[in-house]
Amino acid sequence: MGSLQDQLLKAGLTTEHKAKVAKTEKRKAQKKKKKKGATREQSDLQKHIEQTKKAQQEKAAQLNEQRQEEIKEREQVARVKQILEHHNQDEIRGPLTFNFTYENKVKEIEVNAQTQKALANGRLAICVLEGKFYVLQDEPARKIAEVDEKYIVFHVENDDKDVDEDDPYAGYEVPDDLMW
Repeated sequence: MGSLQDQLLKAGLTTEHKAKVAKTEKRKAQKKKKKKGATREQSDLQKHIEQTKKAQQEKAAQLNEQRQEEIKEREQVARVKQILEHHNQDEIRGPLTFNFTYENKVKEIEVNAQTQKALANGRLAICVLEGKFYVLQDEPARKIAEVDEKYIVFHVENDDKDVDEDDPYAGYEVPDDLMW
């Protein structure tokens, strides 16, 4: 016995054209059914791909932030270095030593008497970059402090307006030539 289609053709209940149309429709329906199953698999795959892309974008954004911070830090160091090298006071060297603290250690720099007084009065400041100490005028030191305070090692601020009224030693002035 043949298929149902063959039996209907022999009985004369259908034509060959209708049989071909029915066959193609059946084939198309089966293809659609297969595609629907494949799209489910693709949607899972697409979800995984989207998650991976999202994770990669987040990682790229973090790396970009780190690079931007590094670039900013390098620009900052270059700016400070330019100010330090341009405004460094080389003529300050002399027979006296000026002591200051740096990283909880007492450091000393050899200066002349005029520089020692200027450092004590706050007209000069000591800055550090890459382990080297620089002596600068007050204005360039303030520019460096605007960039970052960590480069300023020693700078006396004139606080004449913040005199404590109850200070028992207010009448005694600290001498400029005091060495410790």
